Amino acid sequence: MEKQISERSPSSEGNEHRAYTIRILEDRVLRLETVAGGLSDRYEQLRTEMRQEISSLRDQMKSLETKVDNGNRIVNGKLDRLIGGRAVLTAIVTLATSILGTGMVHFALSLSTR
Repeated sequence: MEKQISERSPSSEGNEHRAYTIRILEDRVLRLETVAGGLSDRYEQLRTEMRQEISSLRDQMKSLETKVDNGNRIVNGKLDRLIGGRAVLTAIVTLATSILGTGMVHFALSLSTR
């Protein structure tokens, strides 16, 4: 009765797939809980199997949520480093432009005073 959901490689596409899989698993859990709640005592074994499958699905969902969170954390870290690198590059370009601009002003003034 237990079904395993396949996973893709860790990337943004993989995270989207995992999020979609989590939604599917949540829907399946809800349906199984509804059916399990409606079973009479005569179907105790089926109810037990359904509860085991529900538990297994919840474990899969938690695992996928953890992987999505880890993937997001990695992407955010890389994005932070990229933004930090761009800020440093912008500061260096601004400083170089300022130094060159000041030098050109001094050069122009020295030529005009001669």
